[in-house]
Amino acid sequence: MKIEIDPNAGFCFGVVNAIGKAEENLSKDGQLYCIGDIVHNSIEVNRLNDLGLQTIEHDEFKGLKGKKVLFRAHGEPPSSYQMAKKNKIEIIDATCPVVLNLQKRIKKAYRAIKEEKGQILIYGKKGHAEVNGLVGQTEGNAIVIETVKDLKSVNLELPVELFSQTTKTLEGFKLVREQLKNTMKASFKAHDTICRKVANRVPYIKEFAQKHDVVVFVSGKKSSNGKLLFNVCKGANRNSYFISEPQDIDMSWFANAKSIGVSGATSTPAWLMNEISEKIKLENKINISMSRIKKIGVLTSGGDAPGMNAAIRAVVRTAIFNKLEVVGIKQGYEGLINGDFKKMKSHDVSNIIGKGGTILRSARSQEFRTVEGRQKAYQQMLDNKIDALVVIGGDGTFSGARIFTQEHDIPVVGIPGTIDNDLYGTDYTIGYDTAINTVIDAVDKIRDTASAHNRLFFIEVMGRDAGFIALRSGIATGAEAILIPEKETHAKELQSYLEKGYKEHKSSGIVIVAEGDKSGGAYTIAKEIEKEHPEYDIRVSILGHMQRGGSPSAFDRVTASTLGVAAVEALLDDQKSIMVGLVHGDVTHVPFNKTIKNKKKVKDTYLHINEILSI
Repeated sequence: MKIEIDPNAGFCFGVVNAIGKAEENLSKDGQLYCIGDIVHNSIEVNRLNDLGLQTIEHDEFKGLKGKKVLFRAHGEPPSSYQMAKKNKIEIIDATCPVVLNLQKRIKKAYRAIKEEKGQILIYGKKGHAEVNGLVGQTEGNAIVIETVKDLKSVNLELPVELFSQTTKTLEGFKLVREQLKNTMKASFKAHDTICRKVANRVPYIKEFAQKHDVVVFVSGKKSSNGKLLFNVCKGANRNSYFISEPQDIDMSWFANAKSIGVSGATSTPAWLMNEISEKIKLENKINISMSRIKKIGVLTSGGDAPGMNAAIRAVVRTAIFNKLEVVGIKQGYEGLINGDFKKMKSHDVSNIIGKGGTILRSARSQEFRTVEGRQKAYQQMLDNKIDALVVIGGDGTFSGARIFTQEHDIPVVGIPGTIDNDLYGTDYTIGYDTAINTVIDAVDKIRDTASAHNRLFFIEVMGRDAGFIALRSGIATGAEAILIPEKETHAKELQSYLEKGYKEHKSSGIVIVAEGDKSGGAYTIAKEIEKEHPEYDIRVSILGHMQRGGSPSAFDRVTASTLGVAAVEALLDDQKSIMVGLVHGDVTHVPFNKTIKNKKKVKDTYLHINEILSI
């Protein structure tokens, strides 16, 4: 049995924005009011209530003073803003930008048509929060039209401008528009103000419902959008069922079903659809054990690092040792989307352990950042019967893998491959040791010429967000100063330090600068020093991408081999969405979520060591 979560289902931007603002404020104050349910989903509302969000009605809002109140995505009429000002209420305005723009358009149109005694019509649901906010822009004079029958309340002799609630259907709006167009005796303008991101879910859900044997549609019972989309879903697939929470599931729905789809409204949280999917799997006793893995794919993504080939070699041979098929995926996630696969045998990875770069090549895929791109990648895996992935790269690679495995329940294990050594949960990343040795070799050569000509060299090494390469190579080369992004560095302090060095008869010097240092790159810092001290003979060297190249060191070869074996064994041990790392020489399993969110810190010990040794 296959279960798929609709990639187009779930919160729209407006709801995501409102919930994000609520969570942000609750994390600071622990209390926040919201006029009406922040989203038409009782489970999500209850979750936020537990965090301190209190739902109130407009009558209660009028009685509040000096509090903080969130205006949800639906928007509010001008009277609510006036009441907030009067009662010194701080507004957290989470009105959807689409709704906010519509309010402004209606207000402007009303002012113009009012002079002609014209009418503003709003195609929408009477009493709906968004519609109330729109009607408020017309001093309460707009006429709300739910169906063509309501057009009898319109005076056809007077000018009319028609707008729509953002979440209504295009078909319904067109019916109302055409009826008015054919019967109006005065001027008539129609404005299609339906949000396409919501409206387009109608054709998407039709297509989604038709490709599955059974569809479980998840929505709050109050959601107008949920009722609308479910009716579309039911029309496309009669085996569609409406539920609001996991307890509503009836397992008899899935008898003999080979394919189950889980979808939801714009007010349905992704975590709830995931929870329901997991419950269906559990109740049906679906065996998702990784021991069923028959074929795995391996790819390299992001910046290349020496030792990636050694890791590929280890993954391929460990898979073969365990009687698994293995395919190499070229060009990272881009190759996964395009199906650029190569079946790998043991001889395909012969003599690559000492090569730099990656035989699978690497790329950064913009398409994989999209839901549609990841869906294509998933389909390629299904078509080629690839059951799991090993991905070699850094935090960007792991971020993509984490989202992919959440959306499609694909087992993915990551191997840390980046020269920056900045991934939380491992002492060393593949390529770090080689990069340091490359820097050391270059700096040693530069120091020879620095001494010969009494020069001060500023040498820039890689490390936009982390100073691990700069710090370790700086100590190893006896650098006079090391500038890294983790430590606040001031030009005056550096100048003072260099003056002291000159006073003590140092005729040359090396300053190692990480490219992301807060004082600027090597050129910027060198220019500042040169202005203050023209007596220095200053030179700048940017080592650049040479740090990524070259044959990997023995340490990187062993590290890559160890982690390559560990990655495949982790998949066979039912692990997924993790990175394999090394801590004190032992293999560890670190969840992607943890290694992405946490920042690895440089050791102050090394800064102290450099301070002592550079005197």
